[in-house]
Amino acid sequence: MSVLLTINIITEQPLWLSIFCILLGAIYAVVLYRKETKFSETASWLVKLMASFRFLLVAILAFLLLSPFIKTLFNKVEKPVIIIAQDNSSSILLNKDSVFYKTNYLENLKALTASLEERYEVKTYTFGKNVSEGNQIDYSKKITDLSNVFEEINNKFYNRNVGALILASDGIFNQGANPVFNAGIEFPIYTIALGDTAIQKDIVLKEVVCNKITFLGNKFPIEIDAEALQCVGQKTKITVTHKGKQLFTKLYNIDKEHFTINESEFFEADAVGVQHYKISLSTVDGEISVVNNVKDIYIEVLDGRENILIIANAPHPDIKALKLSIENNENYKVTNLLMADFDGNTEAYSLVIVHQIPNTITPALKKVLDGEMSVLYILGNQTVINNYNSLNVGLNILKSGNRFNEILPAVAANFPLFTLSESTIKKINQLPPVVGPFGDYRLTSNGYVLLNQKIGSVETDNPLMVFFQDNGKKTAVLYAEGIWKWRMQDFLKNYNHNAFNELINKTVQFLSVKEDKSKFRVFTENIIYENEEIQLNAELYNDSYELVNDAEITIDLVEESGDKYGFVFNRTTNAYILNAGILPAGFYNYTAKVKFGTKDYVKTGKFQIKPLLLEANNTVANHQLLQNIAQKFGGKLFYPKQLNKVAESINSNNDIAAIIYEENDMKELINLKWIFFVLLTLLSLEWFLRKRNGAY
Repeated sequence: MSVLLTINIITEQPLWLSIFCILLGAIYAVVLYRKETKFSETASWLVKLMASFRFLLVAILAFLLLSPFIKTLFNKVEKPVIIIAQDNSSSILLNKDSVFYKTNYLENLKALTASLEERYEVKTYTFGKNVSEGNQIDYSKKITDLSNVFEEINNKFYNRNVGALILASDGIFNQGANPVFNAGIEFPIYTIALGDTAIQKDIVLKEVVCNKITFLGNKFPIEIDAEALQCVGQKTKITVTHKGKQLFTKLYNIDKEHFTINESEFFEADAVGVQHYKISLSTVDGEISVVNNVKDIYIEVLDGRENILIIANAPHPDIKALKLSIENNENYKVTNLLMADFDGNTEAYSLVIVHQIPNTITPALKKVLDGEMSVLYILGNQTVINNYNSLNVGLNILKSGNRFNEILPAVAANFPLFTLSESTIKKINQLPPVVGPFGDYRLTSNGYVLLNQKIGSVETDNPLMVFFQDNGKKTAVLYAEGIWKWRMQDFLKNYNHNAFNELINKTVQFLSVKEDKSKFRVFTENIIYENEEIQLNAELYNDSYELVNDAEITIDLVEESGDKYGFVFNRTTNAYILNAGILPAGFYNYTAKVKFGTKDYVKTGKFQIKPLLLEANNTVANHQLLQNIAQKFGGKLFYPKQLNKVAESINSNNDIAAIIYEENDMKELINLKWIFFVLLTLLSLEWFLRKRNGAY
């Protein structure tokens, strides 16, 4: 960005009065020095110099009385920004031109960048799932999200003079929305069509569908979806293995250019724990890729599900939303009853959800609420507030008069009981209002607030969702009904229920899990993808069940093949954390050890790192998508060997031009520090010369 500078001086009083300022300075200097006898022996040039100092000093002081201003006009010239976004996913190399894309193409791309930099400000990015600044291209990314590229560029270059986006990709995306429907782009997009649109010889195990969890003794299905492309006359065989034993095989004679395979077989869960099944398709000669012929699945076999009971005062859409969300996790089974039908038997359940507190609390319900069972209360229009207060849950609502407000959710800071993802927190803060009791909220015991109430745009101190722990009993209260709208809004905005499911499932998980009294605990996710860093947390307690972190915790991660990785946990304020980085895909057993005092503690567990083969599942470039993007956003489509024409097309686009911003700045001259130092210098020099030559 270049800057053109213009400076003008204006005065509050008429500028012609500055003539009198000059005359005043001249008269003062003449009167003081013309007939001064003390300088009769001083060189005339020195006398004139002292007179000049006095003239300038008086003239400037007099000019300052006119209240002068200095007006600065900045003309900032902003060159157009040309953005180059290069697809860095592995699918770029899955074709016969892979050597070209690793050599000549990269050189041509550098030449294009250098050519554009002569006239424009050029920014380079690479992308897969995320967008990275720079031009480090290795085609290693496992996921492609084109819509995220547009979103990131819109955010980074908001209110900038973007001339054009050059999008180099094969048009294959396997995450995010279709970028053609992005409405935020207001500059032309020039697409470079990489990859090959020809169908390559390949056998692809596209998808294996199975339950993540099943139960001992049950038969569970595994559905296999595969295809063979350009393999007429060849044979392939499906094999399903478990613990080295072949459970299922089937041979296929491929008789079509596009041969599809759909199989669904049932297998018996005969052992408790996480079971590893390998599904593979035999290869044929000349396949473009063989990594997409195999998939590993892991199924957790349990002895039984945890049961959740929902007791409702009356039918309500919240009940359906809760049931769908909870049963999204196969560990849980939900039973819902009306309060009139509830007999008080909760032996089979690990959590009771009570929707509304009615006018009359039945003895059966009273027994549950006063017992040791964990309870989640949901209040709303059918709740009698006085009856709720009589339960002494830990927070009372005073001066309500059974009035209700529309309440927006706001995630509270520093909630300690469990962690919501950043994405979910952001989405929760954008959910629509629900209806909750109006009144003065008073905590009567220690509570942990997850959600605060937001009325309009003001976040209040009143909790919307709060948790209590008292002598081993866990309780939570959601002070509003209408959460079914949250579930619908989550899908409307994000095309899934992930944020709502995470909020409900983590609440249910915390409330339903029996308190762990062990003094050494290790936490991690059960399933991690191979492009994600593995993070584990650990806690160590002393005999008073206070968190300590004096001792050193070590952990060994052992992959099924026998590969072993050893780590030492880092200490946090009062616990432990370990970032093990990115490890190869597979099934890992871990053993964590710590010696505290005279005792040795050991924790074991398992997790799976799932491979990402999305890029290998589709090797046919989608140049039509790139053509549609270029047409919609006023650009053009080019091929890799036409990179020199991209610069020509951009240079000939008259709409891509520099923008001049005009900015005025007005300052009083008397406030400028350098004016003071000029006057001080003039005065000091004159005083020194007069003193040196015998005057005062």
